[in-house]
Amino acid sequence: MRSFIFKVSLFILLTGNAFGQVGIEKAEAMFIYNIARLVEWPADYRTGSFVIGILGTSEVANELTAYVVGKKVGFQDIEIKRFKTPDEVAKCHILFIPYAKTALIADVASKVGNFSTLIISEKKGGIELGATINFLVLETKLSFELKPDNAVKCNLKISTRLKEMAASLK
Repeated sequence: MRSFIFKVSLFILLTGNAFGQVGIEKAEAMFIYNIARLVEWPADYRTGSFVIGILGTSEVANELTAYVVGKKVGFQDIEIKRFKTPDEVAKCHILFIPYAKTALIADVASKVGNFSTLIISEKKGGIELGATINFLVLETKLSFELKPDNAVKCNLKISTRLKEMAASLK
């Protein structure tokens, strides 16, 4: 338990100042990895690779690929998949939709509706369109808003710790 509390505290410290010290893409990559560890996935999502998808072109994909080397989510190796279009999107644990692709969130959310996929966006209003988490920059610090109801629709359980870290709950 102490180890978990230490890791969560370290996560808060690192991510609270991450945007000011590193690029936003690197900070978002750190958030995505740590968010993955604070969600309870359905049993059939706890085997095989832990898949994080990126829709479109984003530097976050490169940062995430570098950041997760040698890391796992639970006992699962992490695999980064890049999808050029919504039609290519396949089953994944997390799907990051960058700012430039925000208009596609509703379409993608309906496409992955039968999956337990946590959608993360980075444009205001993303959670109203179907994302569970939306990144925000507040006073030069990266943060996020969270819509737990969207997670419930995907059969995901958001930890209390993740809820406490959110800048706002919708």
